[in-house]
Amino acid sequence: MSEFLLGILLEKVIPSVKEKFSAFSGIKKKTEDLSDTLGLIKAVLDDAEEKQWSNPPIKCWLQQLKDAVYILDDVLDQLPMESSQDGWLSSFKPDNIAFRCKVGRKLNAVKWKLDRIAEAKNKYLLKEGVRERPTEVAEWRQTSSTIASPQVFGRDADKEKVFEFLLSPTRNSEFLSVYAIVGLGGLGKTTLAQLVYNDEQVSSHFNLKIWLCISETFNVTSILCSIVQSITKDKCEILELSVMEEKVKGLLQGKKFLLVLDDVWIENKQFLKLGLNEDKWDQLKSVLCCGSKGASVLVSSRDKEVATIMGAYQAHDLSGLSEDDCWSLFKQRAFRADKEEDEELVKIGKEIVSKCGGSPLAAKALGGLMRSRNTKKEWLEVKESSLWSLPNENHILPALRLSYFHLTPTLKQCFAFCAIFPKDTRINKQELIHLWMANGFISSRENVEEVGNRSWDELCQKSFFQDVKIDDNSGDVCFKMHDLVHDLAQSIADKECMCLEKANLTDLPRNIHHIGFDCDGRCEKTPFKKGACEKVKSLRTLYHLNWCNRWETTSYLHPSNNSLRVLCIIPSKFPSLGSFTQLRYLGLRGLDIKTIPDSIYNLRKLEILKLIKFKNLCCLPKHLTRLLNLRHLVLEGCDSLSEMCPDIHKLCELRTLSVYIVKSKKGHNLSELHSLNLGGELSIKGLENVRSRSEAQDANLKGKEDLKVLYLRWKNSGKKKSVPVEDVLEALQPHSNLKQLQIFDYEGLRFPTWMGNNSTLNNLVYLVLDGCRNCGQLPPIGKLPFLKKLAIMSMNEVRYIDEDKSYDGVEAKPFPSLEEFHVFRLPNVERLLKWETTNMFPSLSNLYIVGCPNLQLPCLPHVKKLTVSEYCRNELLRSISNLNGLNELHLERGGVPCLPEGMMNNMTSLATLQILSFSELKELPSDITKLTALSDLTIFDCDKLECLPEQHFGSLSSLRKLSVHNCKGLGSLPDGVRHLTSLEFLSIKGCPVLKERCKKRRGEDWHKIAHVPRVHL
Repeated sequence: MSEFLLGILLEKVIPSVKEKFSAFSGIKKKTEDLSDTLGLIKAVLDDAEEKQWSNPPIKCWLQQLKDAVYILDDVLDQLPMESSQDGWLSSFKPDNIAFRCKVGRKLNAVKWKLDRIAEAKNKYLLKEGVRERPTEVAEWRQTSSTIASPQVFGRDADKEKVFEFLLSPTRNSEFLSVYAIVGLGGLGKTTLAQLVYNDEQVSSHFNLKIWLCISETFNVTSILCSIVQSITKDKCEILELSVMEEKVKGLLQGKKFLLVLDDVWIENKQFLKLGLNEDKWDQLKSVLCCGSKGASVLVSSRDKEVATIMGAYQAHDLSGLSEDDCWSLFKQRAFRADKEEDEELVKIGKEIVSKCGGSPLAAKALGGLMRSRNTKKEWLEVKESSLWSLPNENHILPALRLSYFHLTPTLKQCFAFCAIFPKDTRINKQELIHLWMANGFISSRENVEEVGNRSWDELCQKSFFQDVKIDDNSGDVCFKMHDLVHDLAQSIADKECMCLEKANLTDLPRNIHHIGFDCDGRCEKTPFKKGACEKVKSLRTLYHLNWCNRWETTSYLHPSNNSLRVLCIIPSKFPSLGSFTQLRYLGLRGLDIKTIPDSIYNLRKLEILKLIKFKNLCCLPKHLTRLLNLRHLVLEGCDSLSEMCPDIHKLCELRTLSVYIVKSKKGHNLSELHSLNLGGELSIKGLENVRSRSEAQDANLKGKEDLKVLYLRWKNSGKKKSVPVEDVLEALQPHSNLKQLQIFDYEGLRFPTWMGNNSTLNNLVYLVLDGCRNCGQLPPIGKLPFLKKLAIMSMNEVRYIDEDKSYDGVEAKPFPSLEEFHVFRLPNVERLLKWETTNMFPSLSNLYIVGCPNLQLPCLPHVKKLTVSEYCRNELLRSISNLNGLNELHLERGGVPCLPEGMMNNMTSLATLQILSFSELKELPSDITKLTALSDLTIFDCDKLECLPEQHFGSLSSLRKLSVHNCKGLGSLPDGVRHLTSLEFLSIKGCPVLKERCKKRRGEDWHKIAHVPRVHL
């Protein structure tokens, strides 16, 4: 990291300072001396960085160097800003003379420190010389947008061993079984658990699967909260333990679930006080035991004691890979598909692999390292490195240290900075690149974001990053770091980067430079006392780890460090920005203000501005365009915002503009977007104010090839439009790279021709058309090859979702990739396709229908989950029988007295049935008893329901959970309940008559339910 900063100073900053101060001999001489001193130090940095692992004094020397260089960089960073004002350095006004004196004193102080550091290098016998390095960021090979998981080698036998336990018939007689995978870090415990978790046999064996990463903190309340979130897919607020326990019991009751607890650490009184102990496990286990027989927990850990505490049936000891499997993994990374395997390199490579100790993590890291090395000399340098002989301090594998040592200075700095994040954190790629940019770790005269992408790609390819997930809708990328890789980052960063996660420090080290911190969500405290930041010499990053998370609490932190480059916090008031002249990234959330203070104009170097949840903010600062370096302007949850700053085209460096509001007045029209090279997400509001087709065309959306998500919004003002809205939308054609398009409240009679042109929307994966009430016909969206998610809402005139006739022949497949389909409040829709075919919707798994009384469903054998809500007429309900592959059926808010007979005849796979708020329903159809796969039946808020089917109710042989709530008219349970031998959970609430009949030993229906293990009345 020192090497990176020194390189910046020597190559860029110091030459510019010499030029600026050429007229002032004193300062010029100081900068020349500084340059010489830094050059002498840089000459021995390679040797120092390698020796620091085995020589603590050298590591201390490097830390002193870093601290001094940070301070020097702060001094020099102020010069361009202060020297640019009215040419004042070239004049002899008293203020300017004072400024020169001030700079001279600062340079004297830091020069003195660096001279002492340069002298000290001699006693460590550091050698001069620069090792050959790859280019700053290696040319990245072309890839698709999907990052595929690498092949897994050598784990088939381990996988079968875990299968043998989980799928064994004997497990079905036990309420909760635990199996443990135990092994050293980096051996692939998580990978093995993932292989098992994602296997089709396991998915079909369990009703429910939950994956939790536990790591070093085993907090029962947090684990319960995570279970709720995993099942409901909604954010769960952490409540009292007893409340969380009841929530989880309600969700797991009667379910045959698989819970994976990955990376569990045991409590250690000396080092790890938050880990697992017997009391915590007993508390969690008491909740988990509410599941059905066959419910299982799969745990992975480095410590066998975890298996003992959790009462694991068996602990599977995961050993290292064989050398052959390690070689296969190494070879996959080291040799490109188009690159021949040189015999000499293969021989050296196998000797390198023999040093990996069977660790797949080490094999992947070294394979990634060797990928960019093509000569025998380069391979021998790695094989014979002295780093192999160092002890595994802090469990960091020598292979990982070696991979790090061979990174470029830029990549070293970018990687080590990741130590500000906690272990097991899912990190957003774009956010990380923004942090790199703001700190000057990456730079480019043109597209610094692309440099950031290439840097991230190379670190990922070298296995420093893993578990990469891509959001299909937005293209956002998130990833994690392996625990050992995180340990490496912490070891390198040492005190330079610090993660304060729910810690409570009274003081901060004076030489800390980057802080990632979290607040305790329940006590609203920062992890360090007031004023602690001000004592830090050169604080660059102060980053609230969850600052953009809408559930986080106020951090009550108001720093004043003028060295800050990144400030992302949740303040109680708008911070005073007067001294933050070096700030590059400002992120704030949750302030109740209407306008931004003028102090924002002081941030002339600001590159990234993000304002989240400013609910009452009505306008942006009038002169925001003074911030000429601004590249990313993100506004989220600013619902009252009605006006942008004028003349936004002046922000010519802008790459992200999340919201733009069109006004009819000067400086606010669509033409302002013409020359801006925008990417990411853009929401254009106020399109009713566009005055001409040419204005819309001038927005140049078609030329913005980096734009991935586009929202187009109109507002019905009731006024006559000066230009037909059809012309406006026609002129807003986006680039074909667009992934997501959402159109709201468009009042035109027809959609534009470009929406019928497959070449324009060819890459679209997500489409929303909402409130386009005058359009009677949709564009031919069934031909979009990659469309995965579709929502058509509030369109009164639509009768068919697709009316295209051209789907003919065996190969034609309307909506070939569609997985999720929302059809909301289309009162006149009759069918999904006007011309139905046998191959339509081949990938559709989730279908949601709300307020479509006239819709009839075709045969959709691939749909697994169906929700039908509002105006559930018999015609629509009857057509549900065409979905014979259903696993889940949710019927809500219907007005029919009875469900049509035959609607459930073909549902041989239906496992979950919910009937909610059918206010007129009196009886259930008799064919419900044919649902032999049904395991969960829920009936809520059906006041007029008089009875459940009496005949053959006992045929529901798979039923494990039965819940009947608020059905006041229900008088008794059918006699067949006695024969439901699989029934494990029965809940009856708000049914006064039935509750009385089911009372233990006294009720008339008690004998029917006496065999049920868990009965809640």
